[in-house]
Amino acid sequence: MEHNLELRKLTFHSIRELGLEITEEQTEQFLRYLNHLVEWNKTVNLTSITDPHEIIIKHFVDSLLALTTTNFSKNCTVLDVGSGGGFPGIPLKIMKPDMKMILIEPVQKKCSFLNSVIGLLKLRDISTFNGTIEQYAKRSDQCSIDTVVIRALKYEQIHEYIQLLLQSKGQAVLYRTELINKEEIGDHFHIVSETFHRLPQESGKRVVTVIEKNT
Repeated sequence: MEHNLELRKLTFHSIRELGLEITEEQTEQFLRYLNHLVEWNKTVNLTSITDPHEIIIKHFVDSLLALTTTNFSKNCTVLDVGSGGGFPGIPLKIMKPDMKMILIEPVQKKCSFLNSVIGLLKLRDISTFNGTIEQYAKRSDQCSIDTVVIRALKYEQIHEYIQLLLQSKGQAVLYRTELINKEEIGDHFHIVSETFHRLPQESGKRVVTVIEKNT
């Protein structure tokens, strides 16, 4: 019980330190997500980080850094490419329940985990696609996505599909460890912002780069 209380406080206060408002219900969702992730991770390789405290900081809080730099409009459609254990898509969805979220994950077992989390947390307007971004782009309407979030993959490896899927002035949020080179983003995008963050408890650094598709 004391352990759960400690994790609850860490979750609540770490997210508040980002300047974000979080409710008790959202805090509870994060804890249920955490417990579910730890349990599934025993049999499915979802994350190499196994300590609950580190998961909160290095996955949950890190995922939410985008909310400090990006204006996710109400009812926007967000694509999480290479979602894995649900990062950053599910933390973003918990904090912004009015957004429509699509989680792309090529590994079937990980996709099963994502679907189980969606059911456990009773999340609405969120779906999974078991495949690659290339496969998704071939099956989906072009220029239909408002925002793409990329945390696990390298942007330069998938930028052509991001370009196809994003609507005009749509944005891609890149979770990086260093500033991006302008040549990397190509001719169809421009940099909106790049923000340097230090995670709580000396847990590392993060650069959040926001690029926008040209009209």
